[in-house]
Amino acid sequence: MLLSDIDSEYLRGLRDSTGVTLREAIGDMIDVALLDAPNQTNVGDSLIWAGEMAYLRRLGLRLRYVSDLNTYDPAELRRAMPSGVVLLHGGGNFGDLWTGHQNHREQIAKDLPDYRIVQLPQSIYFQSPERAALANAIIGTHPDFHLLLRDSLSIERAKNVLPNLTPIFCYDMALGFEPPAGLQPAPGQSLLIIARQDKEAMSGLHTVGAGWVPGLDATNTDWHSEGWLAVRWRFARTAMKLHHRLVRYRRRIRLIPVYPQWAVQRLIVSLNDINIEGALRLYATARVVVVDRLHAHVLAILLGIDHVALDNNYRKIGAVFEDYTGKFTTAKYATDLDIARGYVEELVAP
Repeated sequence: MLLSDIDSEYLRGLRDSTGVTLREAIGDMIDVALLDAPNQTNVGDSLIWAGEMAYLRRLGLRLRYVSDLNTYDPAELRRAMPSGVVLLHGGGNFGDLWTGHQNHREQIAKDLPDYRIVQLPQSIYFQSPERAALANAIIGTHPDFHLLLRDSLSIERAKNVLPNLTPIFCYDMALGFEPPAGLQPAPGQSLLIIARQDKEAMSGLHTVGAGWVPGLDATNTDWHSEGWLAVRWRFARTAMKLHHRLVRYRRRIRLIPVYPQWAVQRLIVSLNDINIEGALRLYATARVVVVDRLHAHVLAILLGIDHVALDNNYRKIGAVFEDYTGKFTTAKYATDLDIARGYVEELVAP
């Protein structure tokens, strides 16, 4: 699956711009830590992670410390990286929909006032003005916090609810991921549907059946791994959960050993690589893709697959599509299922 020359050139420009923005935010430091690293089944977070790693390599940065939501230890971070820049994983959890990540972000801002902190590109959404005010009070008092946001709607929201912070526009990190070469388009007339069913779901895409578009064999699923990939994922996840327990015990008894950083990083890399490999296998079966997940849309872009995107409940996909991903020739945006089906019929028409 290859991008057209137009799309390849456009993607190259997005990546170059992202590199410039990251360098300006990070400054002249070489050593970095990356916190809130993903270790769940969400392929979107894995793609963001893979893009973050690609940009760190391009910028010549050294990754000194990595932790996920459950293994962050400010004392260990300081030992591993006495000086440097703390990066917070990008995504769509800045706000009060996913409070665990927001609470974690605010705790880091409290713990590390002497480090520059760069929030890698996020979408922002607060339902509660009070919760937004708390975030503004905590993060906004950090002396060197840099907030990168991946769409202009989030920039507007941040200006309204986070007045103590100055948002900076930066393209989504997943666009830095480079799929392996040699992937071939699927033969036949197959339709892949990636549909969410969590608190962000709004499109109703998960309800459509195998015969949604006449003449197409549709598979309706969400992010997951199968077979040997699922076994590998469970093994790595079990090992990571053991580390979680050791870290929890060590907070009470400092003599308890935990995994070394090289092992933590290897496990997190493994979990995210497995997620991406499973997604690539899914996409290899598809002639056309319909999605209501932002990074299902981004992955289709990177693979050069014709696809249709619908939105989530707070316009995360629509905002990014309007700003930049909608300029890719393989991407279409639908406001409802009927429009989405019509686009699919156009895309597969002889």
